[in-house]
Amino acid sequence: MFVGRCDPLAEVVEGELARRHRSSVRLVSAMFALTALLVVLAYTGVLPRLPNSFYNSIVYGVLWIVILFFGLGAVAVRRARFAAVRLDAVAALRGTSGLLATLQRTTTLVALLGGAIAVLGYALTLLTYETTNMRNAAIIAVAVLAYGYPRRTAWQRVVRATQQPGGLADAPPAKGTPA
Repeated sequence: MFVGRCDPLAEVVEGELARRHRSSVRLVSAMFALTALLVVLAYTGVLPRLPNSFYNSIVYGVLWIVILFFGLGAVAVRRARFAAVRLDAVAALRGTSGLLATLQRTTTLVALLGGAIAVLGYALTLLTYETTNMRNAAIIAVAVLAYGYPRRTAWQRVVRATQQPGGLADAPPAKGTPA
């Protein structure tokens, strides 16, 4: 909550922040649940038969490369889209509402990449009938989802900092001490 503000505009911003944050948390939680469900399905042996044309070592290798690409891509996308300079520019051009939409869209993209990694891990398990593929992909998916999990205090800090004259450049770092 924004302490020390009693104007209606701050209440509207806080309401929109709460709504967008809640929506993002639901999506990330759903992707965590999907990952857990796919792990349970893989380990209990719920593995439908695929056509023989899918059993190919090239497909197996390509799926692992895609998982790697999605995992590293999720980290790169989040870091690029949450860069202080970019968020300052978004807040200046589109206002607080546009800033919150950007935070939500980026979180959604990262969560969907995490869910896609879990689905690809299940597909690998279907190809090989080895649960270690699902386990390894699930570890990567959970790491991506944990990295992209939206923290409400961080979103509030970003909104507050972009409303200050210096913007995010003059704001204290989210973690640690300034270098």
